[in-house]
Amino acid sequence: KHMSVESKKKLKPLNPRTLEPYLFISVVLILFLLAIPSHLLSQNDPAFEWNLLYPKIRDRLISKEEAREKLKGLEVLLKDLYLKTTTREQDDRLCFPLKGYGSSAIGGKEGSGYQIRDYDFFDGNQHKGHPGHDIFIHDKNQDGLDDATGKPAEIIAASSGIVVTIYLNWEPSSPIRGGNYIWIFDPVKSRYYYYAHLNEIFIKVGQVVSKGKRLGTVGRTGVKAYPKRSPTHLHLAVHQSKDGYPKPINPYLELIKASQDLK
Repeated sequence: KHMSVESKKKLKPLNPRTLEPYLFISVVLILFLLAIPSHLLSQNDPAFEWNLLYPKIRDRLISKEEAREKLKGLEVLLKDLYLKTTTREQDDRLCFPLKGYGSSAIGGKEGSGYQIRDYDFFDGNQHKGHPGHDIFIHDKNQDGLDDATGKPAEIIAASSGIVVTIYLNWEPSSPIRGGNYIWIFDPVKSRYYYYAHLNEIFIKVGQVVSKGKRLGTVGRTGVKAYPKRSPTHLHLAVHQSKDGYPKPINPYLELIKASQDLK
């Protein structure tokens, strides 16, 4: 006989206007997800997998044989992905990797800084030799800025490719020799490009970059690049990979040609 106030209340029908903002957001979200390439929504993305694998190689937490087998498979997937998602004109020339600089900035005499010795990619952070070139910027006071411009020296992609790993957490107490670094794989040439001792990094893992793309800025990160005795520089190394085995090649003559193209 006595009904509560609550029971007397009737459910009001939903006002369509109150749902409009939520419907709009849902539609935008669906369209956004549809616009993202499927490989980026999956953890099976080969660049994502390469990024997970490399620290294990760097820190020697995986055997050489297992790492090589994994790299071999990932390189096939990276090439397939790259050819499906990009259109690239054939161009074998490199772009000089430091904006505003040329071959005169390369350390050593006629590229003598390149010392392969007993280097092996799978030795990771404990590798021997110096299979790359140091490209020095004008930075007498070692503040990481170009003395002429007062701005950071920009690093640009020497070749097109897929960003397979970056590292941006280097601290002076870190044992990582390369400091903040980038690895880019060029599936067309089966080459890896390694840029080390960076300060800022402007790209992300999985991103496809074109030759000449701005990658980051030169810094003083890395075990040997951080001390005052070391002039500020970019370290560039190039590896030719065959069957999952990246081996260093000397890009000195290619860098000379790239420098000449600037004139």
